Amino acid sequence: QLGHKGSAAILGVRSSFDHLEDHTIDKVTFERWLARNGLHMSTHDIDILTSHFDVDGHGHMNIEAFILGMRGNLNERRLSIVEKAFAKADKTGDGRAPVEDLVECLNVEMMPEVRKGTMTPMEGAMEFVRRLEGTTKMSEGVITKGDFVDYYSWLSCSIIDDDTFVTLIETAWEVTERDVGEDRFKLCSRVMIVHSSEKVKGVTDPVKQEQYMRTTLQHFDLENDGTLTMEQFLKAAHRMSCTMDEEIGQLFFDKFKAEGGGLDYVMMARALFNVTE
Repeated sequence: QLGHKGSAAILGVRSSFDHLEDHTIDKVTFERWLARNGLHMSTHDIDILTSHFDVDGHGHMNIEAFILGMRGNLNERRLSIVEKAFAKADKTGDGRAPVEDLVECLNVEMMPEVRKGTMTPMEGAMEFVRRLEGTTKMSEGVITKGDFVDYYSWLSCSIIDDDTFVTLIETAWEVTERDVGEDRFKLCSRVMIVHSSEKVKGVTDPVKQEQYMRTTLQHFDLENDGTLTMEQFLKAAHRMSCTMDEEIGQLFFDKFKAEGGGLDYVMMARALFNVTE
């Protein structure tokens, strides 16, 4: 019942008992709190809860453990899109991001309050920071990836549908769940494979098809060192009916990078046709 009321209700548990130094309550106190808030549980269920969140074995329920248990963790799909959002601000890749970098990446124009006109974009940014401070352990203006995930774990409590949650993150942080670049990489690979296969007429042997692709790529290897520069590779791809920009070309370089730099086109051709040496 409490979980269905969302993050505000769950955090309300913390505020109700924040005055307790040891952050624990006994079964009777918890039962009274439930009744005051219109929540009904059997004595048996209360016993189970109290026992489950009794972290020190003293018969008292630990409030923090209970809150985290009610909140739960992000499922795989939600976690993936949240991590993509954080990665935009984590410029060094060390799992830490200054708050100002997060605010810079956040599309504050899409915050409900800003869209309604009750907040200016600046006020929206300040409100976002305030919420971060209220639900994370942000220190010295820096938030960790774990804290960022925790923040959205609280928000996630109020959103039952995965699609709605993902759309919210995509809109707020201007990220996409699908890896469009990877899709284009696969499409370009397929175009070049089909081109090479069709050029070797009447031959279904992938080894022969791979050799044709390799020969086509080799034609653009002006240094004859087994590698291609970006410019050379893009021209070779165009020869094989595939027009791509440098952004997609870089995906091929990342996957088939030669030790000395450049694209190892022999490795690429063999990989695309699944041919071993």
